[in-house]
Amino acid sequence: MLGKRLKNIRLETGYHTTNGFTDRTETITRDVWILAGKVQKLLDPADSLPGAEIIDGQGALLVPQLREMHCHFDKSKLGVPWYPIETAENITERFNKEFAYLEKLPQSFASRMKNLIDLELGHGVTSFRSHIDIHPKVGQRYLEQAQAVLADYQGKLDYELVAFPQHGLLLSKAYAEMKKALQNGATIVGGVDPLSLDQDLDRSLGQTFDLAVEFDAPIDIHIHERGDAARETFQKILALTQAAGWQNKVTVSHAYGLRDLDPGERAELFPQLAANGITIISSVPLDFHIPPLMELRDAGVNVFLGCDNIYDCWSPFGDGDIMTKLNRFAEIFQQTSQIDLTEALDLVTDTPVIDPEGWLKPEMPASFTLVDASSTAEFVARQKPVQASYLRGQRVL
Repeated sequence: MLGKRLKNIRLETGYHTTNGFTDRTETITRDVWILAGKVQKLLDPADSLPGAEIIDGQGALLVPQLREMHCHFDKSKLGVPWYPIETAENITERFNKEFAYLEKLPQSFASRMKNLIDLELGHGVTSFRSHIDIHPKVGQRYLEQAQAVLADYQGKLDYELVAFPQHGLLLSKAYAEMKKALQNGATIVGGVDPLSLDQDLDRSLGQTFDLAVEFDAPIDIHIHERGDAARETFQKILALTQAAGWQNKVTVSHAYGLRDLDPGERAELFPQLAANGITIISSVPLDFHIPPLMELRDAGVNVFLGCDNIYDCWSPFGDGDIMTKLNRFAEIFQQTSQIDLTEALDLVTDTPVIDPEGWLKPEMPASFTLVDASSTAEFVARQKPVQASYLRGQRVL
């Protein structure tokens, strides 16, 4: 059989204006020829392709693969009977209580992780970046269990695993276990709060970058630091990025302290983050910790979103739908126009959708999402349902 022919899908090609007002997007109807997991060609509906398996796209809008850029496979309580989060005076008490709680659960790691993955797959996500706790108390156990679960999802999702020293790289003496994790299949170096948790900015970040350079791995570090601690931390991250030549390989998750900078500081720092390819990932919190994401985007900084907590020991909330986070982002930052809402989708796909010939090109992986919406803007604003998701030509949802 000559691959697959996904018929009758729409791609957005530009914006339509009426009396100077952008009121919708223009679309073209195409068929997608899929072979060996890649896009072979975009076909006109009248083009002949004998022998291909026919799949009817039913006029759906085709948008890029949805990506969950910040989650925690190992922290999920999904499937556990309701239990509210316990109070904690600080992050140290929180993660110590979390570890004790998760260790005594009757529900297995695998079942809880599968519940999280299945929830997000059901909302159309087919790419995950998950942080996995690494510290001496747990050793490599969580990483190994996560890898075993992921083997059951081969062909259904892409993933990246971040070796995450949740209990502090220095505080928990996790350096040796971090090295093992990177030898054992984690592909990204994580970290957390080098000042407020590890109490040593230079050593904590220095060891983080040492690991990254030794294993030629990107970095994705949790930074919850505020005020002056955030100022120092970001300046040190910039300096180490430049010294190591780690441009376009460093991500800061959360980055709450960026909201504490005054306009002059932002005008100086944000272009430096952009010039060094330092990415910011946010879970779009509603508790006045959210960084100035639109200012960052306007300065050229890559910004992505993740669900983060989905019913775990840190939060009882979260529905596992990355589009809920994107919808919240658009509402908070007043991204209400057709153009703004369309461009917002980049935060969960990293792929602009407006292209005169259609964003999907030959030789791209056939990984995409079909949605029941007139436009990307409607999909984002009205949270229209995902009809189907594909990963390298195989239907997932």
